[in-house]
Amino acid sequence: MPSIKHILFDNDGTVVDSEIIAVRTMLRKLEPLGLQISEREYSRRFPGLREREIVAILDQEYGLALPDDFWPQVREEHIRLFESELQAIPGMFHLFTALKTKKSMVSNGSVQHVERCLRHVNLLHALDGRIFSAEQVERPKPHPDVFEYAMKQLRLQPEDVVVVEDSPTGVQAAKSAGLKVIGFLAATHIIQEDHEETLRGLGADYIATDTPGLENIFRQLNIS
Repeated sequence: MPSIKHILFDNDGTVVDSEIIAVRTMLRKLEPLGLQISEREYSRRFPGLREREIVAILDQEYGLALPDDFWPQVREEHIRLFESELQAIPGMFHLFTALKTKKSMVSNGSVQHVERCLRHVNLLHALDGRIFSAEQVERPKPHPDVFEYAMKQLRLQPEDVVVVEDSPTGVQAAKSAGLKVIGFLAATHIIQEDHEETLRGLGADYIATDTPGLENIFRQLNIS
């Protein structure tokens, strides 16, 4: 088996348990507009999509009348919940800090957001690679652009890396870039029963339901 030289981690819902915070933020700001969706339904329908994409879909369906300060309100609420509730995925602090194989972050979020997340959970110091963001390329996940950009910048071949992703959009993007992918199901927001089946259907090569499972797959791939 070829040696894995680099691990490409997604950020939100993979290293940090942040997706549930984004879900709760949006639901709290949509409820006064007369839109009531459960956390389960929201998470089932919109895994991996960005907030503005989600609101655009909901606006088409329900004709939302967004106040002029809607997005500033969303940002303020998200910062408040982020500061009080953000945690690493259970077991991820030990796994991430113990890995000797180099690792980088590949996210639809901004570089600043990823840095802030990793710093908040005391993992930024353990990142020995780089942060790659969809803001650096033309198209976000599910397009492969950000993975292709990361591979070019790191001077790696597809057989050199493995990707860890929690969302359908992330798995689709990584597979479109020709990469080996581990679908990771440990985040709080992953509550839909068919999530594993969805990721497998999109080409995930392995599935880990929690961090010990991810460590086991790393051992199978001779990653230490």
